[in-house]
Amino acid sequence: MTGIEQFTFPFGVGLLAAFNPCGFAMLPTYLGFFLGTEDASTSRLRAVLRGLGVGTMLTVGFVTVFASIGVLVAWFLNQSTVVDQVGWITIGIGAALIPLGVAILLGRPIRLPVLGQAQRASDRTMTSVFLFGVSYALVSLSCTLGLFLQAVSNTFTTDGVANGVGSFVAYGLGMGAVVLFLTVSLAWAKSQVATGMRRILPLVEPLSGIIVVLAGFYLIDYGIWEIRLANDVYAGNLMVDQFLDVQAAISGWISDVTPPRLGVLSLLAISGLLLLAWRADHPHDGLRRRSMTVIWLLIIAFVEAINDWDFLFQPVVRTLIP
Repeated sequence: MTGIEQFTFPFGVGLLAAFNPCGFAMLPTYLGFFLGTEDASTSRLRAVLRGLGVGTMLTVGFVTVFASIGVLVAWFLNQSTVVDQVGWITIGIGAALIPLGVAILLGRPIRLPVLGQAQRASDRTMTSVFLFGVSYALVSLSCTLGLFLQAVSNTFTTDGVANGVGSFVAYGLGMGAVVLFLTVSLAWAKSQVATGMRRILPLVEPLSGIIVVLAGFYLIDYGIWEIRLANDVYAGNLMVDQFLDVQAAISGWISDVTPPRLGVLSLLAISGLLLLAWRADHPHDGLRRRSMTVIWLLIIAFVEAINDWDFLFQPVVRTLIP
């Protein structure tokens, strides 16, 4: 492979990392926490921009762990040694999430170090999100470390430092594409709800608390299953098996749609939500509203034209109309 094609695999692995069955519960936990603690009175543009920043910080925390573990495995540790200990970490994080979810459900201040509330101090909030990204990565190690080493770490020794760095960046962009799209979409959606459906807002925080509690129980169950598996005591686990089936389906879908197309779609969707939020906050600036919309549509048309209209438009039509 040459050029950008060689980074398709690590980008796809990054996309899949967000949906791994080990840390699968962490994604709705993060989204539930973000939904429950966002200020509904914030303007749409500010809410979307904050979602962009929060999603970026979560991704940085996630890939920092994988970069560190990748270096340790390459130089000092055995991969199986790391994976064998992950079950205990998963149980610990799951146990910490349950009281966190109960606190959110009861509307009490959250002071746990991993997610501490501190919404009024931006730097402390971002540190909390970074630590959550670290937790997300730690519980995901046993499912994704092997693929990460294959897609990224091994590239440093086989293809050189430049390609290795490129593969690592592609992996981070893949993970970030999922997290940023979901976070920005949620921020935009909540700003929409805040303006037109205020009666629903009191239910949002309790719902996010329930999601966090359920995620905690799932992680404890998954951690026990991981420990039994590491000790060669295999026992079927209906819930884990179902999540493995979900991951297999997502993996097949990513392969069919292709990672580059999903990356471009995520970028266009995020930029589109930013545009919608900006338009909502500047209702009287008609000329600039129309100009920015035209520019966004021209970018989409350009992407389609250089791909013979078979990059986004035709695949979407084939998906909707089999």
